[in-house]
Amino acid sequence: MRATERLPYRFGIHAIALLAVAVLVVLPVPSGLLAAGLFGPSQAWAEDVPTSIARAATPDAWTTPPAQSLGGPDGMTRAPAPMFAPMFAPTAAIPAAAPRITRRAARPYDITTGAYRPRGPVEVRDEWLLAQPKLTLPATSPDPMRPGAWRLHFYINRGNDFGFDQSGPAEMPTDRRFLVDGEHQTTAVDVEYGLSRRFSVGARLPIHWRGGGFMDEIIDWFHDLTSDIGFLDNGRPAFLKDQYRVEGRDAAFNQYDWNHEDGTGLGRLEVNATWNVLVPCRRCDWRAAVITRVTLPTGTGPFDNGGVDVGLQAIVGKQIARRWDVYAGVGGTWFSETEIRGFQYEDFRGWGFVAAEWHVGHNISLVAEFDVASRLITNIVAYPELSSYLNISCRWDLSRCFEVEFGFTENIEAQQGTIDFGVFGGFSWQF
Repeated sequence: MRATERLPYRFGIHAIALLAVAVLVVLPVPSGLLAAGLFGPSQAWAEDVPTSIARAATPDAWTTPPAQSLGGPDGMTRAPAPMFAPMFAPTAAIPAAAPRITRRAARPYDITTGAYRPRGPVEVRDEWLLAQPKLTLPATSPDPMRPGAWRLHFYINRGNDFGFDQSGPAEMPTDRRFLVDGEHQTTAVDVEYGLSRRFSVGARLPIHWRGGGFMDEIIDWFHDLTSDIGFLDNGRPAFLKDQYRVEGRDAAFNQYDWNHEDGTGLGRLEVNATWNVLVPCRRCDWRAAVITRVTLPTGTGPFDNGGVDVGLQAIVGKQIARRWDVYAGVGGTWFSETEIRGFQYEDFRGWGFVAAEWHVGHNISLVAEFDVASRLITNIVAYPELSSYLNISCRWDLSRCFEVEFGFTENIEAQQGTIDFGVFGGFSWQF
């Protein structure tokens, strides 16, 4: 029941006057509540608009000093206006109209906070036995690091490699063009530092291993289990188990092999720099980055190779739905030294990927990523022209600054120049 209905009729004129005064006093309250994010539409708006723009676009926000603004969980500001400010503030200070929000005026959006933040693909590299000693490009995210932030990343990749081209039975061929059979493992530590909103630098040092391993029986069982969905065994059961063999011949029937080049060694030190070309102003904006990578000849043991490798890649990402982000990228690598123990490498190798990320919850994502690369080896007869992989991974935030990741690598068709099956995992700490 309204106040005017509780008053006698003879006081009706006074009640109307009091009601008018009350309206003038209370009128600023809804706008203040909306700016504070207590109603749905305004809160959703505030999540997409940077702090300075949200403050400037709120009609009453000029009366609230920045130090009194309220910080939301996603880092955005929702500034409630004082109730009586519009009535008693100096008239000269009242702006004629709220500033228009434009993309030009907006500040970069903090993509690392908020619900369903993008995480991007796990940085899985091609660890195929012949590719392991060289620089290969990983699918990654174009999202910038926070200025002044450090990221420490520990990563391990274990896989089983198998590919061949020959005439005749498995272990009694009449003409074996090449055979790659073995296992690999790479353990790497990455460090990255955000210089500014658009630039970051990093370094990566891997430790490699290659040998006969123990996974052949496990892989055969896995392929028997998943053959109906397209994960094929590539004829592995017909060959010897848990062997390490890397051998091939050229068109003149010269034989090359790495059969005695197994073992553990330090890999190539990589330094990289990222330029975030497109920094988002809203969650749904395009993001883009250009990444340069250079590896130095720091390898030891069987991975003691000379030369400098250089890689360049361009990555884009975009939110296409509330729980979905997509990514794509192209790039290439250039090798200054193109021969390793008889095997000749292409001096330039092209690469590309596409990926989709599904935000299962606020702190966990599933990513499907498909990448393809051009020919790696040039002098071996019948070596494949292309190689491609399917990586399925999960990224899980255990806290604001600590994340774990894990997944597996497979092929969607039978190929002779790729990893047969691999698993990977790691964690990162940002501070």
